[in-house]
Amino acid sequence: MVVGRGGKSWDSTAVTVAGHDLTVAFGDSGMTVTARADVYLRYFTVVVTAVTGDPDWLQLCNLAVTCGQHSSTMVNAAWDDRFAACVLACNDRTDGGSHGPLTARAYREYGLVGAKVAVLGVPTGVPEPEQRLLDCIETVELGEGLPHPMVDGVWIKRAPRRLESYLMVVGITPANIDEVIDFAKGGFGCIELDWWHSTPTYEPNRTLFPGGLRDMVRVADKIHAAGLQVGLHVMSGMVGWGSKDDPYIVPQADPRLLQDRRAALSTALDATATEVAVTGPVADWPPLGDLYVEGEIIRYTAHTANGFGGCLRGLHGTTIGAHPAATPVGHLVNCWREAVASTVYCPDVNSTLIDEICDNMARVFNATGADMSYFDAGEELLKQPPAWRNQGRFALGVQARLRKPVFIGGNAPYSHLPWHVLTRGAPHFDPIYFGRREYTLRFKGTAPAGWADHLLDGDVGWFQPHTHSLVTDAVTPDEMMLLCLKALGFEAPVSILVDARHLWANGRMPEMLDIIRTCDDLKRRRYFSPAARAELVRPRAEHTLERAADGGWDLRSVSYDPPRAVDATRPDEREWASTNPYAEQTPFVRLRARTALAPAGAEGNLVLADPARGDVLKADGTAAPELVQSVEPSDEKTPDGGASFCYRVENRGAKRSDWAKLTLPLAPAPNLTKHRRLAVWVRAEAPGGILNVQLQHSGGDPGLRDHYLALDRPGWIHHLLDQPEDVRFYDYRWPYNFMPLMYTPHFVYHAATELNLYLNGLPAGGKAVCWIGRIEALAEKSLPLVSPALSVGEQKLTFPVTLQPDEYVELGYDGRCRHYEPDGKVLAEVQPAGRLRLATGEHQVRYGSAVSDAASPRGEVTLGWRGAPLADARRAAGPGR
Repeated sequence: MVVGRGGKSWDSTAVTVAGHDLTVAFGDSGMTVTARADVYLRYFTVVVTAVTGDPDWLQLCNLAVTCGQHSSTMVNAAWDDRFAACVLACNDRTDGGSHGPLTARAYREYGLVGAKVAVLGVPTGVPEPEQRLLDCIETVELGEGLPHPMVDGVWIKRAPRRLESYLMVVGITPANIDEVIDFAKGGFGCIELDWWHSTPTYEPNRTLFPGGLRDMVRVADKIHAAGLQVGLHVMSGMVGWGSKDDPYIVPQADPRLLQDRRAALSTALDATATEVAVTGPVADWPPLGDLYVEGEIIRYTAHTANGFGGCLRGLHGTTIGAHPAATPVGHLVNCWREAVASTVYCPDVNSTLIDEICDNMARVFNATGADMSYFDAGEELLKQPPAWRNQGRFALGVQARLRKPVFIGGNAPYSHLPWHVLTRGAPHFDPIYFGRREYTLRFKGTAPAGWADHLLDGDVGWFQPHTHSLVTDAVTPDEMMLLCLKALGFEAPVSILVDARHLWANGRMPEMLDIIRTCDDLKRRRYFSPAARAELVRPRAEHTLERAADGGWDLRSVSYDPPRAVDATRPDEREWASTNPYAEQTPFVRLRARTALAPAGAEGNLVLADPARGDVLKADGTAAPELVQSVEPSDEKTPDGGASFCYRVENRGAKRSDWAKLTLPLAPAPNLTKHRRLAVWVRAEAPGGILNVQLQHSGGDPGLRDHYLALDRPGWIHHLLDQPEDVRFYDYRWPYNFMPLMYTPHFVYHAATELNLYLNGLPAGGKAVCWIGRIEALAEKSLPLVSPALSVGEQKLTFPVTLQPDEYVELGYDGRCRHYEPDGKVLAEVQPAGRLRLATGEHQVRYGSAVSDAASPRGEVTLGWRGAPLADARRAAGPGR
């Protein structure tokens, strides 16, 4: 044991044993701890019974073990294929794992006496050593009265139905539930409802459920009658997520909302005042925020000499009143974003509001007989440390109030105490619009690996079968196959988000439902061997599933080239190398039509930046002081006679650089919905790194579009910036994350508010000097792509089709070829002319199409290659097994 007070700590120096009681001394500290140790068949416990000397904290244990191949501070365990050790906190006075695996600590503010841990160790063995650890943890839960939810007579951690994939549905109503059920039965075990009107009252949304809870119960009964689970999505304890007309906010805001700064009115405040004068300094208060004054919420926008100015009274519809001098004033904590435009309040964890919110949620869970829930949010508790004690309070509180336990996953309910009631780890963020394949390979498809060390099932999702839009193509079955096979390998559920009003908007949804249903069935049956499942989850590995001649299922490795923009009129965009890593075969082909583009300088183009008209991109920071940039006018002319400016960046650091940035506001913001592709003249000398030409949309949800060009060739080059970046984004570090590029880029073409240039990846000690000319957005022409073809050597494959922009033709591994409209609905069966039968190795692929003033030469080509069936992939031998 160790005790601490102030900035000092003392190790234990003497232990006196009397029966089960231990008295521990700590040198010259003057502090002692008495604890009782009880030994059971598979574990022992230590509980603090007395403390003298008033320590600030007490370290109950800190185990050093060598079985650390797997470790988790959440479970507070470490294990390998020989042995496992675990330290479980037995109550909320005990912090398990915050100071590293196999540690436990208690604190004076929560009570040292009564702090208790259970310590266990168990031999494990292969192939699943964690199962022996789980056996022992179950014994401790039962022996120590820890939460131990059971589903269908089985501990929730092992209940088979926890692995069923779930359909997250917005817009469910009593009128459409039958259609949703028919859809869900195509591949899911659970339907999760988005159902509440406001938080944290959690009354059903009357727009969806006119009869309130009665209608919700009717819907839940239908779902259960269909043999499916009912899921309920909640926002945990957030106050005012979405609608602000919740009774905890209006007409009088609840006094138990979290306030992190307090003052008092120095003078009376009448109902018309727009300044609030308070006692005491306010310099450390946020520059703008929301005040709580006797139930009225007042938004201030500025500090004054003695308080706050620019005030909006009665925010959210709270009652405006007169408040006398000395009335308490508090600053309401916004748990969502720092900007008050996105305000969500927090319940004070030290108030009774936490229990009330748990009651609100449990009432609906019990009425509907819910089977699972996604506990979204959690930021309202993250604002209130310590995390070990407060995170997961709602998961614990709601589960304790339920007549029937539910499978729980979520955004942030994860810590040592609520682990006992949790089933799933969180999926990786939300539905990604753009760059989905790479995002699945890096994040969504790998998320379960991290949760396995916490002895929780993963969740491969959220994923949404997006339709076609200005910023993305519609989801295709190969994307769903990638996701579902990762889930099968990890034995994790898949979560898919749909809108009940547009279930079949993606025309390829029937194919994708079949993939989900088949993979879930194979997962439940544990059809594939551990070695095959390990291959499925191998980093960056892709596979496909196919029915074998004997009726069983086989797995094959697949490899997809990145989608490639092609143009039959441009030599640099009509030939490229592709490698078949497998045996001789006809490749998978997806060939998508794209709009024709006007040439540079054409009258219909939109010029975004032109040095000739005085557009000046200004330096807007660098990633480090060692990265120095400058921009200056130049007399250098582009090959077409245009003006240019000179951009210089020097990396004085000892490693490859991150970003340097130039920016130009675009006012008024141009509409680029018919001008999405960019072109720019660049001359690079002293080359190095990449130049990123970026469009930015500011406001609401910010959006970005990145376009990279390598500064690796001297002389003037006219760059067509065709496809926005996704894969290469992760090769560099930027002052923004993936979200505006891949999750919220919806309006970047509707209103591009800024043009940014970034230079990135400059070698240590390197310099980049480049001249940049006119940057323009090229006019798009909605012309068809006619008779596209691919050839390799003397072989040629022609698709005798006419594709309108964003339509595509797909030749599958099975040899079937179809013409699809942009949202994936089948327009026609296609019989290609000729063939490509390509051996193992690299091939030079050439693209061509009919070229005329009435046809687009532009397309996008994706090639895929398929390997032989994985050997011995099935767990059991025999046809169809």
